[in-house]
Parts: sequence; structure tokens; C-alpha cells
Amino acid sequence: AVRAFTLWDGFFRWRAYRPAMPEKEVRDIPRPLREQYEKAVAAIQRNNLDYAITILGDVAQREPAFYAGREALRAAQLKKAGTSRGFLRKVFGTAGSSPLLAKGQIELRTNPLDALRTAEQILNSDPHNLHAHRLLAEAALASDLPRTAVLSLELVFKGAPDRDVALKFLFGGGADTNQK
Repeated sequence: AVRAFTLWDGFFRWRAYRPAMPEKEVRDIPRPLREQYEKAVAAIQRNNLDYAITILGDVAQREPAFYAGREALRAAQLKKAGTSRGFLRKVFGTAGSSPLLAKGQIELRTNPLDALRTAEQILNSDPHNLHAHRLLAEAALASDLPRTAVLSLELVFKGAPDRDVALKFLFGGGADTNQK
């Protein structure tokens, strides 16, 4: 039986289902995807965020190891969402994404790339969702995409008003930050 480890079990994973996939740079992706990426970056500069998110989402789905594309996608999502986030939006955003989070956790055990796509779906509607970032980080590590995992974890850590709570959340609640 294949046991799926979580992010918090460590950075070493046993992968019996596929070989490692190195993260790719702009020069390493096929030309049509590179052109789409460049169009999306231009759309971000023109503040056409919906178009950029759509294009970058397609690029991330077709080339999951493309780090710069995922980084630009995250920047566009955050810029569209803005920095303020009301209480009701936070509550309803988390409640509305619960079925997708459950689906992503199941996919994480069977196919981490599908879990990565599911986390991206959640982040398209709510880029501040801590659970989606955690799912994305776990799926990225399972897919051997460490820079993608670090990007997501950094966004959680920077976006949390209380960093102690963010650390406890990221590391499964086991860390007691009051101990010396």
C-alpha cells in the first residue's frame, strides 16, 4: 500500500507513482505557452487581471512545473483580491471551498498534480485561503516542486496578521511558540 506523507512529515517523500519533475523556467517551456505567458504578463501590466488569471491558469494547468507562470498567477490573484478581506467574505469563502478542499486532500494521496489544480481553483476565487495554500504546498512537495511550495507558504506567512497563528497552522498545530 502506498502511504501519502503530508508536508509536516518532512520534505522527503516516497514517490512510487511517477519520477521527479524539475521546475521549469521561461526558456524551458514550449513556445506557445511562452507566448501565452508573455500575453498574461502584459495583461497584468495593463491591469486586465481577469484575462491574465484565465491565461495563467491555463498555462499552469498545461505546464504544472512552470514556476514563473505560477508566481505571476499568484500576483494577479492577490492584486485582484486586494489587501482588505472582510469577516463575512472570509467565513463564506472558506465554507464555499470546503468540498474542493476535501477533493484536493483525496487527490493528494492519489495524484498530487490533480491536487495542485484543485488548489489553484480555490485560490482563483479566494487567494487568501490558508487551507488552499497548505494543500498547494503539500501537492507541490509531493510533485517535487519545492519552489512552488515555498511560494505558497511564504504568502501564508506574509498574509497572516498573527505570525504565531500562521506558524501553528502551517506546522499542524504542534508547535508551541510560547516555549523557550
